[in-house]
Amino acid sequence: MGNKKKQIAIVWANPYNKNLGVGALAYSALALLNDVLQEDNIEADLHFFGTSQVGQDHIEVNGKKIHFSTVYGMNFFKLKSLIKLVLFPNRFKTSRILSYDLIFDIAEGDSFTDIYGDKRFWNILNSKRFFSLLGRKQVLLPQTIGPFNKEVHEKAAFKAMQKLEMVISRDRQSYAYTQKFLPESMLAESIDVAFYMPYDRQFFSTDKIHVGLNISGLLWNGGYTKDNQFNLQSDYKKLILNFLDYFTALDSVQVHIVPHVVPKDHPVEDDYQVSEAIIKDYPQAILAPRFENPIEAKGYIGGLDFFSGGRMHSCIAAYATGVPVVPMAYSRKFNGLFVDTLAYNYMGDCVNTDEQQVMNEILDGFNDRETLKAAVQKGLSEIVAPRLTELKKILSLVVKKSL
Repeated sequence: MGNKKKQIAIVWANPYNKNLGVGALAYSALALLNDVLQEDNIEADLHFFGTSQVGQDHIEVNGKKIHFSTVYGMNFFKLKSLIKLVLFPNRFKTSRILSYDLIFDIAEGDSFTDIYGDKRFWNILNSKRFFSLLGRKQVLLPQTIGPFNKEVHEKAAFKAMQKLEMVISRDRQSYAYTQKFLPESMLAESIDVAFYMPYDRQFFSTDKIHVGLNISGLLWNGGYTKDNQFNLQSDYKKLILNFLDYFTALDSVQVHIVPHVVPKDHPVEDDYQVSEAIIKDYPQAILAPRFENPIEAKGYIGGLDFFSGGRMHSCIAAYATGVPVVPMAYSRKFNGLFVDTLAYNYMGDCVNTDEQQVMNEILDGFNDRETLKAAVQKGLSEIVAPRLTELKKILSLVVKKSL
C-alpha cells in the first residue's frame, strides 16, 4: 500500500448539517469507515467534502474521538467554482481535494435524484464526474438512487455511475433500478448507514404513553417551490392538525413534537419554526429541544412509545431504537426502505392516499403498537444487523483493493 498515508473522503455528508438526517449519515459513515480501517489495521486520514465549515475537527462516537477535516461542497463544472479553486486554494483547500485517494459518496442519503430540483441534482452529479476525470476510485455508500424524472438526468446519472467502483443501494427499489443500467458485479443492496449510529436512550415517565410526532417544515410549506412540490394527495397540514387534535385529547397520552431538521436560516424547511408556531394551539404537548446533533435526536426518539413523522430519518431513528413507527411517506425512498427492505408494512402514503387514510394507518399502528414493536425487533435482528455486518465486509474489501 506504500508508505504515504492514504486520504479517504466522504462526499456529500455534512456533520454540521441541521438536517439531522444528513448529520446522522455523516456521523454514521465516519464511524463505519473508522471501524473498518481500525479492524483492518489501515492508517488513513478521513475527510468530509460538502460541509458548511472548513478546517479540522473531531466527533466522539462510543467514547472514541474520530478526527477529520472538512471542505466546502461545490459544483466543479461551474466557472465560479473553478475560479475559487485556482485563485483561492488555501480557503477552498484545492490541494486537499486533489489529494483524495478514495471517495465514498453518500449524496446526503436521498439527493442523487432530481425531485429536489436541477441545482442539487447537478451539484451531486458533477462531483462524481470531476473525481472520475481525476482518475479517483469512487463508491456510492448506501443511498436512494433516483428517481430521475427527466430523461436527460437519468442518462447523465447512469453514465457517471458506470465509471464508479461500486454502487450500493439502501433499499430494494433503488437496487432494482440500478440493475436496469449497470452490471451486477458493481452493485450491492444494503441498509441505511444511520442504523449504525449509537445513541443514549432518554427515559420519560411511565404514567403516560409517550407519542412522538415529527412535523416536516418542508412538507408543511409545500416544498421548496411552496406549491405541493411532492404532489401529495394528502392535505399535509390537515393531517398534522388531525393527529394533534386526536392524540392531545387522550388523557393517557403525552404528545411530543420532535423537530428533526432545525436550520435557523432556512425557514422553508425548518421543522422547529413550524412546530413552535403550531404548539401554541396545543399547550399540553411537549416541544422537543432544537437538538445539537443527530445522536441527541436519536436518543430522545428512542425514549418514546410510538412515533410518526414526515422526515425519513426521524422514522429511522424510531425504528433503530425499537420504537413502533408509522412513517408519513412523501417519496418512494420510504417504500423502498421500510416496505421492501425491512418488510415493514405499517406506513401512511401521503402521495397516493388522502389524509384520512394516512390518519387511519397511524391510528391502526398506535392501537396495535405491540405488534409493530415485535415487527421492528424482528427486522433489527434479522435484516438490519446482518446487512450492517455485510456492509462492513464490502467496505473492507473495497478499501483493501483500492488503497
